[in-house]
Amino acid sequence: MTVVSPIQHRWNLVKESIFGDQEIIWEVLVCYRDKLPSHNVQVSWTRDGEFIVGEITAGGHTFYTQGRSAQEFVEMINDAIYASYEIPIKYAKQLGGNYRLMPPEVEFEKLNNAAVKKSTIRFDRSPAIVSA
Repeated sequence: MTVVSPIQHRWNLVKESIFGDQEIIWEVLVCYRDKLPSHNVQVSWTRDGEFIVGEITAGGHTFYTQGRSAQEFVEMINDAIYASYEIPIKYAKQLGGNYRLMPPEVEFEKLNNAAVKKSTIRFDRSPAIVSA
């Protein structure tokens, strides 16, 4: 499996939005959606100074990401999964509304609470609202 860093993935998003072909083939979109892990996604995280650093275990693979805030950390988890499963940028954008890992509210509160130094989150697949 080729691994693309979340920073490279975001750079690819920018390039794709400026120069890329935006045609989406529905059957391909469904295939990419089915390629993503649907359960057993777990993130063990710790605070390291101003960063939240996480180890993501999904579909038998382990990879890492980090973020400065709870919201950024959750976004980076989703970006890392798209990059690790080699979902092309234009399809990742489309899947953002139908496939997004969001922590339960209690776990998100722990991410926002600087007093909590580490925890483990089991993610549920849930729809997200994507702004146009």
